[in-house]
Parts: sequence; structure tokens; C-alpha cells
Amino acid sequence: MSLSLPCPAKLNLFLEIRGRRGDGFHELGTLFQALETGDMLSAEPAEGLEILGAEGVTADPGDNLVLRAARLLQKRYPARVPPNAGIRFTLKKRLPMGAGLGGGSSDAAGALRLANDLWNAGATPAELRALAAELGSDVAFFLSTPTAFAEGRGEELTPAPAPYPFFVVVATPHCHVDTAGAYRLAAAALGGKYGNRWMDFRRRFEREAQNPELYRDLFNDFEAPVLAQFPEIRQVRDRLQEFAPEKAMLTGSGASLFALFREEGQARECLSAVELMCRFAVLTQFA
Repeated sequence: MSLSLPCPAKLNLFLEIRGRRGDGFHELGTLFQALETGDMLSAEPAEGLEILGAEGVTADPGDNLVLRAARLLQKRYPARVPPNAGIRFTLKKRLPMGAGLGGGSSDAAGALRLANDLWNAGATPAELRALAAELGSDVAFFLSTPTAFAEGRGEELTPAPAPYPFFVVVATPHCHVDTAGAYRLAAAALGGKYGNRWMDFRRRFEREAQNPELYRDLFNDFEAPVLAQFPEIRQVRDRLQEFAPEKAMLTGSGASLFALFREEGQARECLSAVELMCRFAVLTQFA
């Protein structure tokens, strides 16, 4: 028996750093949105745990998040999953690494689902979400609704209304942004003065998610400091803006950007203009 699951990309449509936590992480307010584009993960029974198609994804394929997810399920529920249970995963990787699109986290969430089904482990959605939180701050999102408000480190999720059905151009420049470095840049830019936009935006989104003009007010605390440090990202952002989208903005800590269009033709023209500037570019829609 072989099982397959799509592993979608995600955007941060809004991202505010709300403070520094005692555990060293930052308190966030963000709006996660899944996309129709992403990776594909398959699983079939095998004698051990292995993954095909992950070459180049991590320095050590054996440490890939997909395998870590399966091992974690096996470790947490030994009464349900025999220690010698195996799976062969096959990953069709489309999303670029280090792009801020959540590809690795999405693959990990897919692995939890597939391993739970293939091993008949019977883990509940709540149990899978708890495992996901151990793997990474945004892994649990990929086990939730396609649109979600997220707080804490990004693991405290609340379903959000369906967004306006934009055509979305996603563009990843030829550079990588280190997440820890991006947090340092943002912290320096904020100077200890954290914003208070999140709750107002959340309330507005709950009322006006289908109003396309609302999306002009999307915001990301990382955008200004990251664009100042990475001129190639700014160049792509500026090119996106030339096509008059409802909004063009950095997602997460970068390096990817997105642009929202009401008209498909306009979005396709924009995609054609930025493709050669990027290591990854795609026209997609919200999931």
C-alpha cells in the first residue's frame, strides 16, 4: 500500500513581533495562509525508515524533518507503533529551501499524517498537533485549517475566515535569509519598542476577510530591515509593485515575497517579469 499527500506552502499575510519571551523566543501575531502550490510526499511500507528525493534538502538526509517526524511518532507511542516498523518516504520537492514558505514544516506535517495512517497508530488530531509543536513552531499549522491566526511562537492557532480569492505571485530571489539573523535585524530595528497592530488587524480580518481593500494594510515587521540588508530582495519587491498588485510584501523572515492580484492576466504578466530574477517563482491561489 502506498499513500500520498500534498504538502502546501504557506504565507504570512501579517506578521508582528509582539515581544520577547522568557524562553528566548519571540511572541508573534501572524496570519498563516496555505497555498495551492507545494511539495508532494508519498509513503509505503519498508523494513526501515528512509527517504528518497531529499538529496540536497539537508546535509544529512537521515536528519530530514520527514524522518524526524516519523521517529517522533514511533517514540511517543511505542504501544501503537512497533520499534521495527518502517516506511519509505518519497519526496517530490518543489518549494525552495530557506525561502520562508514553510516547505520543511509542511513536509513534516505530511509525514506525521502518513505515518499515522500507514502504521495504524490511531493518533488523534490533537495528539498529532502536539507532536508537530515539538518539531517546529509552524508545523502544527499544516495540520489545521488553511487560514489561521497564530500567536505564541506560531503554534497557538485559531481558525480564521476564508480570504479574498486573489491570484498570488510568489517570488524567491537568488539569496537566503538566515532566520536567526533576520530576528536580530528586526529586533535592532524595533529597538525594544514592540508594535500593537496585531489585535486590531485580527478583528478587522474577522469582519472583512472578503474585502480586497483590507489587504493593502498587510504588514510584516521583518520587511523593512530585511529589504535594507538584501538589495536583491528589494529589487524583486519593487518589480512586483510595478504591476500594481493589491499588496506586494515579504513573507515570514524571507527571502520570498508575494503579490496579490484580483485579475489573473495581470498576475501572469507579473510572473513573467520576475521569473528570471528568482530561483523560484509561481502563480498560485490560496488553498
